[in-house]
Amino acid sequence: MSGGRGRGEGPLPPRARDPLSGAGRRAALWPWLSLLIASLGLAAAIVWQVRPGSLKLPTVRPRIPAAPSTPRPATTEQRRVRLFFPQESGETLMELERDIPYRPVLAEEVRSVLRELANGVPGGRSPVPPRAEVRQVFRDAFGIIYLDFGREFQTLIGAPGSQPELAIAAIVNSLTSSFSEIKRVQFLLEGKETREVVGGWDLRRPVSPRFPGQESPPVVSQPQE
Repeated sequence: MSGGRGRGEGPLPPRARDPLSGAGRRAALWPWLSLLIASLGLAAAIVWQVRPGSLKLPTVRPRIPAAPSTPRPATTEQRRVRLFFPQESGETLMELERDIPYRPVLAEEVRSVLRELANGVPGGRSPVPPRAEVRQVFRDAFGIIYLDFGREFQTLIGAPGSQPELAIAAIVNSLTSSFSEIKRVQFLLEGKETREVVGGWDLRRPVSPRFPGQESPPVVSQPQE
């Protein structure tokens, strides 16, 4: 029989071949290699643009912190008051003006004036005893300021000569001259009205301002305007 094969042998199976072998396989991989190379190139370009060495230092300016502002001291409103002191020699009063911090409450400003009087001045005596405590300060609708002193105020009333009269005049004139709201002054001793008459001053009732040697004006109760 023709064909050169032995009797009884069947036909041989066709030879299996790889479709991407050889030149065909290389031709199929080339587009993917080109895409990979292009991607790597693009990534390298991005890295080159954002790397730290690519920044131009002259264009990067550090932010200079603003200098801290020095706080200005708060302005304290002042009130000009008139203070009277008995002179060390003589039977008269000496006057001076002084600024005290403004307080919205009248009683606090009255206490400030009494503290100034207690400190005294060169050439004048203090009309307020050093340890005399003002327990309460209040004003009524008639412009009468009530000064409730402690027991130490009794030493002023019992002082010899004209000292008590000059001291009362200095206190009353200082308060009525410094505050238009105050017309007269009522002295209290530990919450009670005193029964003292000091020189020409009758401390049993509200005292009107006057200077030594002047007669006390008549008392007329009028409501405050």
